[in-house]
Amino acid sequence: MADARRSEEPADWEAIERSPDFQALVGDRRRFAWTAGTLGIGLGVLYIVLAGVAHGLMGTKLIGSMSLGFAGGVGLIVVTWLITLAYKVRSDRVWGPLEERIRAEFTPGAPATGRFRTGEEPVPAGEPR
Repeated sequence: MADARRSEEPADWEAIERSPDFQALVGDRRRFAWTAGTLGIGLGVLYIVLAGVAHGLMGTKLIGSMSLGFAGGVGLIVVTWLITLAYKVRSDRVWGPLEERIRAEFTPGAPATGRFRTGEEPVPAGEPR
């Protein structure tokens, strides 16, 4: 299979980059990365700053011996998992189908993998689900 790929003509990357689907894919991924990164890093920095300067606040008991600092640390882990889940869902429902559409448009004759077919119509990038 690798030999068959080598014999194909090289992709026209400039045409792919000008494609509206590619622009939507790149723009949506960039927005997601900046939003999720800002949220995750911002909450992490806030937690560290509060742990360093607000000992009384972070030591506040919530339930039994569980402190606000401990709950905040667990909350950071949960937020990280939620960001990961959101990325996976967005990738499966929006970015994957866009990638397949781009691949089909710029590599004629290549079979569609069907990896992202879920029985529902994909939502174009930038539109809410």
